[in-house]
Amino acid sequence: MICRLSLISISTALAAASLLAQGPGPGRHMGPGPGDFALLHAEFGISNKVVAGAPYSAQAVTQFTQTLSNGDHIQRSSTASIARDSAGRTRTDRSLASVGSLSAAGGGQARAIIIHDPVAGMSYALDPASHTARSMAIPAARAAAGEEHANGRPARALANAKTEDLGTQVIQGLSVQGKRVTRAIAAGKEGNEKEIDIVTETWYSPDLHVVVMSKTSDPRFGDSTYQLNAINRTEPDPALFTVPSDYTVKEGRPMMRRGPEAAQ
Repeated sequence: MICRLSLISISTALAAASLLAQGPGPGRHMGPGPGDFALLHAEFGISNKVVAGAPYSAQAVTQFTQTLSNGDHIQRSSTASIARDSAGRTRTDRSLASVGSLSAAGGGQARAIIIHDPVAGMSYALDPASHTARSMAIPAARAAAGEEHANGRPARALANAKTEDLGTQVIQGLSVQGKRVTRAIAAGKEGNEKEIDIVTETWYSPDLHVVVMSKTSDPRFGDSTYQLNAINRTEPDPALFTVPSDYTVKEGRPMMRRGPEAAQ
């Protein structure tokens, strides 16, 4: 039962990834959403853009804090090992033990291992407990070169947001560019009496093509932070980006294509 739930959790995480729009691991942070996926936004985002020639590995730490009406706090944290090779293949390996309802039954240490191979056009969700992998086809890369901002967010998502340039600084030895985006939810749009401001601050490395750190404050759900640590820019072990030979591969549903090209 634990193995089955583990595979469901991993497949759910991979399915959620297909709905986001940033490269692996240190990708785009859209701000916390309801439930446990607030911890998965940054790590499981998947982009059709191939980042070649910029290999790295790192530890990605996500922390989420929600303040309740009685003053109590709910806090969750999650750590993932992430890697990308020179060809643009990526791997995210995280324990689901601290991701609430996505955890395996009985407190088991379920792991979600996602291999994203845009070169071969496939993604795989690996379940080490059952030695099973779920494969999913990736849509063809988008042809519109300017469709995404440097931080990976589609331009249309920022159309009604206020953007501030925070300049540059050095984080984890990388020169990063800062940006603060404030998106307002008008009064009454979600049953709210007053306007709600969702603020996201991101620090992006143009050299590595990743978000090194991000912070999001959303009054509806809480605050979240994401940061890369222990960044290593040497080529990762090629074995990280292939499904082990002793795994049984099962075919999953193709990932959904997003954007105007999906309607063509």
